[in-house]
Amino acid sequence: MVKEIFQDWEANRGSWKSQGALVLYRAARVFLRKPEPVRWLGFPVAAVYVVLVEWGMGIELNLKSRIGPGLRLYHGMGLVVHEKAVIGKNCALRHCSTLGEKNGSAPVLGDHVDVGCNVVILGAVKVGDGAVIGAGSVVLHDVAPGAVVAGNPARAIKPTA
Repeated sequence: MVKEIFQDWEANRGSWKSQGALVLYRAARVFLRKPEPVRWLGFPVAAVYVVLVEWGMGIELNLKSRIGPGLRLYHGMGLVVHEKAVIGKNCALRHCSTLGEKNGSAPVLGDHVDVGCNVVILGAVKVGDGAVIGAGSVVLHDVAPGAVVAGNPARAIKPTA
């Protein structure tokens, strides 16, 4: 956990809001993985996370979602990540984006994925490593590694090399 916190901290250098949100996220996640009696000791941390980050900052990183180290949050306001979503390491998420559930499944982002602002990714979508999703895109189908997609619905504007 400490290593992940330092990677998140470094990825968000200069953005105290993003750094604070991710430190609280990682701390609350530690208690969530513990057995029942210890889990209750983490209730104050989870409560502070919900009040400050979700309600105050408008960043909904669900504590059940799996997020790799080095996540970069640009602005963060209006960001929603479903509990079943999986985000790889060193990804970037921008404001007003949603990684949401559709038919019981949520997106899986690979490593080094860059998600623009106002992006909606719904359902059992797999976004490959190094992919870039343009601002305002609606992603309903898989994205190949290294591809650049944009539009509604999202289409490849720069296929993989």
